[in-house]
Amino acid sequence: MSHDAICAIATPAGSSALGIIRVSGKDLTSFIKKVFSIDLENRKATLLNIKDGKNVIDKSIVIYYASPHSFTGEDMLEIICHGNQIIMNSIVDLLLEKGAKNACPGEFSQRAFFNNKIDLTQAEAIADLVSASDERAVKAAQNSLSGKFAQEIEDILENILIIRSEVESIINFPEDDDVPMLNIEKIKNKIEDAYTSLSNIINNSYEGINLSQRKKYAFVGKPNSGKSSLINCLLRKDASIVSHHAGTTRDAIEYELRINNKIVNIIDTAGLRDAVDDIEREGISRAIKSITNADRLFYVIDDTKGISEADKIFLAKLQINKFTFLFNKIDLTEKDPMIEKNDNDYVYVSAKKNLGIDLIKQTIMNDFLTDDVNENIYLARSRHVELLRQGLEHLSMSKDKLLEDNFDLSAEELRLSHLALSSILGQNPTEDLLNKIFSSFCIGK
Repeated sequence: MSHDAICAIATPAGSSALGIIRVSGKDLTSFIKKVFSIDLENRKATLLNIKDGKNVIDKSIVIYYASPHSFTGEDMLEIICHGNQIIMNSIVDLLLEKGAKNACPGEFSQRAFFNNKIDLTQAEAIADLVSASDERAVKAAQNSLSGKFAQEIEDILENILIIRSEVESIINFPEDDDVPMLNIEKIKNKIEDAYTSLSNIINNSYEGINLSQRKKYAFVGKPNSGKSSLINCLLRKDASIVSHHAGTTRDAIEYELRINNKIVNIIDTAGLRDAVDDIEREGISRAIKSITNADRLFYVIDDTKGISEADKIFLAKLQINKFTFLFNKIDLTEKDPMIEKNDNDYVYVSAKKNLGIDLIKQTIMNDFLTDDVNENIYLARSRHVELLRQGLEHLSMSKDKLLEDNFDLSAEELRLSHLALSSILGQNPTEDLLNKIFSSFCIGK
């Protein structure tokens, strides 16, 4: 790992009241002198003019964190300036001119990992926290970042080492054991306890994976039923093209929708009909794919026509269970906006008059009501679950070999279980794994 000074803007692109630029390096003493022409006190905010020669770029607050008491474990700077992109870019250009390099995605977190400030699960939790789509995911990511997940893994790793040492003592000193069956029974019980603890972690991890995936809602229906118009009402802007001509939407288009503290993806799809050309046929194919991947389907019905036999056949054919009928154009049928409870909810709306749009949002919010996060849930990743399952399988094999008096293989299975679980924490990482994890981070993290 390089210890050269790196820098990056840590705040999102665009204009804001404040912007933050981070710098990290092994020894920034001389670098600070070159950039600011003064010495900075450790952990003290200093207001100063940042100059490019004689020209003042901005009056900013600069905080210096001396190694090892910083996020990365190296010397660090945080420059808090006005959140104008031109100003921030000019400061970055100055830092590059004075010898810093542009940070790669996730490089600050990667340096924190290499300097033992965080383990790999905490590094991953930083990215998960930044991208969390609702308060449940934030809470779960905080659990991982605080080290709860890592501590539970560490506890099991410690128990596996103890069990392994006891198994190997039987191998190395068989003559010292007067009651081998009693010892074997104790070891078996310890393996079973570790197995139970690991199973609980896996169950929590599966819940964490679900939390890390943003909910998706597909809007589907026949052409001119009003799918795109309803989506525009939800987004409060003309995002999807609306036309009286059938087949206007030719693709599955995904948008981000914020409702209170939740972020979900909504998908506008091609109208369902017999396609008139290859492009529309592909659009309908993508619509069907979006339907199967969605958490809930909003099936839009023209209320002047009602549910047709073709609609019922379509839903039955794809075996879709979690869907809601949206009866649009109630301004023409003179109905009031409402939710009618059936096997699948009926929601009556009008895109033209902007009626009942809050009822669609309410239906989405109801999907979150049963998703309470207990204090032990963490935002696990597929990588974690796969390694946890490997560790569990090796524990099971270790017990089987122990009961067969095959102590050598029992100890080896314990070693493999330990190896799998320690890989979660990054105790034996490969370069490819680290590159894959940290390259998914935003620059400045």
